Amino acid sequence: MFQKHFMAIAAIVLIFAANQVWSAGFALYENSSRGTAICGAFVARADDASALFYNPSGITQLKGMHISNGINTYTGIVDIHYPGGGMEAVMDKTWFVPNFYLSQQVNDKIWVGLGAFAPYGLGNKYRENWYGRYNMYHAEIACMEINSNIAFKVNDSFSFSLGMSRQSFELLNKRKLKPKNVIVQGLSDLGIPNAELTYEQQYAQYFNPMSDIDQEVNLDKPTYRFNLSFRYQMNDKLSIGGHYRSKVSYTLTGDVEYKDLPALNSAYGDNINSLVKLLNDTLKNAKLDVDISLPDIYIFGVAYRISDQLTVEADIVRTQWSRYDRIDYHFHNGVGDQVDKAEWSDVNCYRFGAEYQVNEKLTARLGYLFDESPLHDDYIDFSLPGNDRHLFTTGFGYKYKKFIIDGHYGLVICLDRDNHKNLNANAFIDYDWQHRNSYTHQLGFNVSYVF
Repeated sequence: MFQKHFMAIAAIVLIFAANQVWSAGFALYENSSRGTAICGAFVARADDASALFYNPSGITQLKGMHISNGINTYTGIVDIHYPGGGMEAVMDKTWFVPNFYLSQQVNDKIWVGLGAFAPYGLGNKYRENWYGRYNMYHAEIACMEINSNIAFKVNDSFSFSLGMSRQSFELLNKRKLKPKNVIVQGLSDLGIPNAELTYEQQYAQYFNPMSDIDQEVNLDKPTYRFNLSFRYQMNDKLSIGGHYRSKVSYTLTGDVEYKDLPALNSAYGDNINSLVKLLNDTLKNAKLDVDISLPDIYIFGVAYRISDQLTVEADIVRTQWSRYDRIDYHFHNGVGDQVDKAEWSDVNCYRFGAEYQVNEKLTARLGYLFDESPLHDDYIDFSLPGNDRHLFTTGFGYKYKKFIIDGHYGLVICLDRDNHKNLNANAFIDYDWQHRNSYTHQLGFNVSYVF
């Protein structure tokens, strides 16, 4: 009976996970409503099915079968200020991120679990003709992970778990290409000295009036990673927990497509038309491979039960973003290979949460989080104009028979940041700019059932 139930629900998870939605931000901590309401400070407690995201060894506290299904929404704003007194706001959009968890007790010593969640995500969209369109005007990352775990209860105090994940990563990026920039780069690649000056003297009158070229990149690729965790109940008040998720290296594969390329014109003459033809031959629709690396993540938490009603927890998350040091592009057309530096830094996230049991049915929750930014000043761009951030959350839990309903609200405040020229030549940000007034509203719920 256990196998029949588990395999049936696993099939539902696979269907659910295939219908991915785009999310906001890059690393996502909000993968259950209860966990989000206490800002993810849940590693040492981990006593519901969403422990499969926060600390899978915690499922050894759950009797029988537990299922939880939920969704988190993100609605964010940010203002980009650029030279000349201009300002651009990210286009309004709400992003939806689902989660699903199932845990099953096999016997007194062994538990198994299956989770589907989004560990990473990003979404920013601007007007197609905005000032920074040569860097990007639409960027999205979707990452859905299906994570299976087996947890062992060594004794009443100590449990540990082993897990394996299939992680699917999808990327969409849209930008405009300025014909001038393509021609100048081509002249430089041909070894022509003072390519910029040569362009202005011989080609500007023809190529400057041309419309922007549209470039769209679509990439995806699944890969695998593992995770390890433990939980130790030191006494009836104090518990600790730890969780490690391994690094991931991707070679994303997909397509690059171009639109609005300039056409040959008899009025240009043979010399200019040869460059127009070269531009069209270079920017052909083609396959594209991209190499990136995502970080190891270490989490440690301490929970303390102050009274029968009140429990508090503090966690620290160490993310080794230094692995995200560069992005290698391999265009299967005339563009060839390109490298963008990132040089992100290892950072910490500090999470604090409190739960107060009002009565047998109702629980109130609060949380606070401070998240350090890994971004390097020399390589920040418009797809992720981030900085250190604060997250304030609140929420509730309500029990009704075998159902548990959790809800939460969160407010992310990203600190203002002054940025300067991006040193990546392909970024086309050769000016100072600022991001201001960056806020994200989070709203979500989970519905759980205990069999």
